[in-house]
This record gives sequence, structure tokens and C-alpha cells, in this order.
Amino acid sequence: MEKSVAVLPIAPDEQAAEPLAPEPDATPSIDWQAIKAQLNDNPLTPVFEPYQTERTLGQADLNKVDELKDYLENNPDGNILVTGHTDISGPRALNMKLSQQRADFLESYLVQNGIEAAKITSSFKGPDEPAEDNSTPEGRAKNRRAVVLIK
Repeated sequence: MEKSVAVLPIAPDEQAAEPLAPEPDATPSIDWQAIKAQLNDNPLTPVFEPYQTERTLGQADLNKVDELKDYLENNPDGNILVTGHTDISGPRALNMKLSQQRADFLESYLVQNGIEAAKITSSFKGPDEPAEDNSTPEGRAKNRRAVVLIK
């Protein structure tokens, strides 16, 4: 059995309206301050083994570098601060040197991955600004780090 379908005429004022073309400048606004806050709340922070000043960074680290590049490309006045740190093990002079070498390593890594050297400032704190308690091996491990922040 064949079904028949009735087609009703549409009145001119009921016809579907032509879709509106997007405005040329109707691109969504990007909240760069929120992106900066997000990158600084969860910064690129590689940790190092004792006395290590270089390491291989993983894909998650590369993703953060890409996010930093994107931020800097869209914020010409933006700059990056790289800070090296150590735990409290060993002599202070050695810790200061290790923290400087960690910051230098990360600065070089950023430049090799497309961030302008002129946009980067390095500093080193040695054991002076621990992120964790230095009385445990786990805490000391987390203190052997370098941190990248947007200034």
C-alpha cells in the first residue's frame, strides 16, 4: 500500500529566512589575562635528579611551550621568567650554580623551540624558595626544578 504525502504551500512570510552571514569581525574574543593566569597557575616546571642540570622534556612540556609561544605571539609586550631551584642537599655555592644551570638549560630549550631569547629573563634561587618540604626525599625531589612564568 502506497502512502501519499500532502504538500502544503508556504505563505511568503513563513518561508525560511536566509541564514545571516557572520560579521567579519565577529571572531570570539580571547581572554589573554585568563590564559596567562592559567599558564602561571600550572607552569612549565620540569624537575631534575640530584646534580642534574639537563633532561628530556615530554610531550606535555612541549604543549606548554606551544601555549607560551601562542601567548607571546598575541601579546607582544609579554615576557617570560625562568627560575632555577635546588633542594638543600650539598653546599650552598654548588646549589646556586646548579639552579643557574637549570634555568640556563630551560631558557635554551625555550629558544630552541621557538621563543625569542629577548623575551626571556633567567634567575636562580638555589635552595631559597622551596616548593615542598626539604625534610623528605619526595619534597627534595620536587624542589629540584626550574619554573617558567609569564611576567
